[in-house]
Amino acid sequence: MKGWQFTTPQIALLLAPPFLLVTTYFVFRYAADVLGSACAYLVGFLFYWIVWCFGPSLVAVGTRGLMQMCSDPHPAFGRSAWLGLTLLLGPPLAVFLTRFPSHVLSAGLTFLVLSALYALLNGTMEEILWRGSYVVVFPGSWLWGVIYPSIWFGLWHLSPQAIEAGGINRETAAFALLSITLGLAWGLVAKTSGSIRWTTAAHVLLNMAAPAGAWFITRA
Repeated sequence: MKGWQFTTPQIALLLAPPFLLVTTYFVFRYAADVLGSACAYLVGFLFYWIVWCFGPSLVAVGTRGLMQMCSDPHPAFGRSAWLGLTLLLGPPLAVFLTRFPSHVLSAGLTFLVLSALYALLNGTMEEILWRGSYVVVFPGSWLWGVIYPSIWFGLWHLSPQAIEAGGINRETAAFALLSITLGLAWGLVAKTSGSIRWTTAAHVLLNMAAPAGAWFITRA
């Protein structure tokens, strides 16, 4: 990328998020009308993971790019190890200490296993797209490699609200803003370490601890 001249993979990743947001929103809503809210969550997330998270990433960076983003991070936690560790472990640790105990005490084995599968799939697929692909395709740009995808990462979380009776409200908007902040934090680690290995681990842990896993499983 020279100035404002972009390569084809860069253009694809710049144009993808608005279409991702619109299509996932309508898939969630249409699936809810046809199949009911329980199946709609499964259909909506599978569409998101396969069609948007993995598909465009593979096209944009190829198998070599996928291997590159999953390589050994160097430095291990970014340029500042203590900051990287704080950004990685802070969010999941905070949720594990607050929300997680109540979910575990009231959950059965099936619930925990399904929630773990959701956390593994969602954390991995989202990091491949929102952190890995943009860092690989925009190696010299903080704007396009970290800030831009972090904003859309947060906005994407509004799509599943198409199923909720209340739709998008103040609470879901606040969650989107929190997700943007989280995207920026993990984007910093991915950018400075050159890898999504540790951001993926942190994302999976957060999905295990946060209501997101319970929120998905209790409906699907």
